[in-house]
Amino acid sequence: MAAESLLIAPNGHTLLDGVSELPIDALDVFGYAAANAYIVPELIDVPRFTAALAKTLVLFPLYAARVRCAEGGGVPWVITLPPQGIPLTIASSSETSLVPIEAVVQKPLRFLPSLSPRNIVLDPSAPLATILLTHFPELGLSCIGVTRWHPIGSDYVASRFIRTLSKNYLGVEPVDEPEPVYKAARAFLPASDPERRSLHGVDTHAAETYYPITATHPQLDPAKPPNIRLDFRLSLAQLQQLRDSIHALGGPTAIFLTPQDCLVALIACAMNASAESGMPPIHTITTILDVRGVAGVPAQLSFNGFTFAPTDRISVANRNEDYYAYAFAVRGSLARAREPAFLSALLDLQATRATEAAACGEVMDLASPPGHMLVNSTLRLDRAMRPEMYFGHTGKGRSYVGTVPFVRHLKLARPNPVVSADGTWRERLDEAEVTLFFQPAERERFIQEINERAMALGIKGGVEWAERS
Repeated sequence: MAAESLLIAPNGHTLLDGVSELPIDALDVFGYAAANAYIVPELIDVPRFTAALAKTLVLFPLYAARVRCAEGGGVPWVITLPPQGIPLTIASSSETSLVPIEAVVQKPLRFLPSLSPRNIVLDPSAPLATILLTHFPELGLSCIGVTRWHPIGSDYVASRFIRTLSKNYLGVEPVDEPEPVYKAARAFLPASDPERRSLHGVDTHAAETYYPITATHPQLDPAKPPNIRLDFRLSLAQLQQLRDSIHALGGPTAIFLTPQDCLVALIACAMNASAESGMPPIHTITTILDVRGVAGVPAQLSFNGFTFAPTDRISVANRNEDYYAYAFAVRGSLARAREPAFLSALLDLQATRATEAAACGEVMDLASPPGHMLVNSTLRLDRAMRPEMYFGHTGKGRSYVGTVPFVRHLKLARPNPVVSADGTWRERLDEAEVTLFFQPAERERFIQEINERAMALGIKGGVEWAERS
């Protein structure tokens, strides 16, 4: 695959002109890289793309910046400016098969530039993001692969970046694109109670657990059977049927529930029923929460900006059937995480632990111990952002992301559009696609549980299972 490499800098004054250093708040000390691949049904024009990228960096200069860290990668982490440029590689491929299975989550995620989070914190000249533009002449497609250091932006920032790049490529002034806010989330919150009484009795495991960055995670031990993936989809009508059925179980005092709350509840109960003997039922469900727009934090915040919303310990009368108890707990956890006092205490705890971890070379552990489940959802984000991300090909572009292959780590996304034999495209932004991982013996039992439970809950038409890897 032939390749050409360029270094693209902003083509004008950026939002951070005059700023030479921008400290990264301890909340955003998150030692991961994140990547997205976008498939566009045209051969992207390289000069137009590079010009659009240079213009986009005016709003998103951190993509072209560098960082200086303390010795060994410890804090403080300080963005150094002005931006030096983002590496862009142009390549061409003769391949005619892009992904092994048609699901948003890809393992491994292909056609991406490499980026080492560890090298970034050790080398002040290392870029914080990089782009690989691959043409597929035989398919008439292009793939735009973007890998970024997580502290400079969560999925929200990544979606805004590619949406702005798309508009600039099309020559459409992004006048409706609000300016990013380069300020720490904690700056908008009240001072935390030193005793963090808001967190008393709350299981904050997800925000506090780390492991050595140089170690192999126990779930990835090559001496053990690997976790294997499973993907399924539910339509808009099926999600509503699921929500109505579970809401009815709450009786006349049932609280408001979303389809996502109820989908998570269904999965939790099915996991309990399909688990190995002796495994405790799920008692804590933690949702990854974007702090933007919560408790006074601006929606345009442009750092990592995520935390966790843990439920109270869930006591269920029947570990296999109490759907409403799980959905109720998830909804309550998300409401509580939006309370300023609780959020402030949780973010301070998370920042303190992140600082300690950076000093000793640890990375956040996104695996769920027995009794826990972690939910990572982009359902709202996908619906809002995707229509304008594909360089003028609304409803015909595709997005792919990676995930961590851990058991009880639930990834929710909107499926990509599909094309029929007659060339007609069908968008699926109202559907939900679920990706999770299991030990081999549990996966088949889980499939049976979901099928039976979906039928019992009145979900018509059957679950759509993706092809299995």
